[in-house]
Amino acid sequence: MSNLSSRLNSRIDVYSKAPTVNGLGEDDFVYAKTRTVWAEITPGAGTVKDGEGDTVYSDISHKIVIRKGAISDISNDMYFIFSGQRYDIKHFNPNYKYGDRIEIFCSLVVE
Repeated sequence: MSNLSSRLNSRIDVYSKAPTVNGLGEDDFVYAKTRTVWAEITPGAGTVKDGEGDTVYSDISHKIVIRKGAISDISNDMYFIFSGQRYDIKHFNPNYKYGDRIEIFCSLVVE
C-alpha cells in the first residue's frame, strides 16, 4: 500500500458555508474557515478560453488528495485556500485502489 503520510505535504484551509443574518434580518450565508488539513496538490490540465469583450482567461485544474476522515462533510460548495490561492471544488470521489483517501478535483481561481 502506498505511504500516504509522506505524500501529504501541504496544509490547506477549508472554507464552507456558515449561516448568518444579513443587515435586512434575512437568513443568509457567508464562507468561513472550518478547518485546516494536510493534502497533496498536483496540477492537472490547463486550458485558455475566450471570455467576453475580447478577454482571455485560463482554466487550470488540480487534484487534491486528503485522508478519508479529514473532511467528513465534504460538498461541492466548499473551497480551499493554499498559499493565498483559491481552489474551487469541481467534483470528488474516493480512491478506489486505496480506500484511505479522497481525490478532489479543483479549479484554480485566478482573480
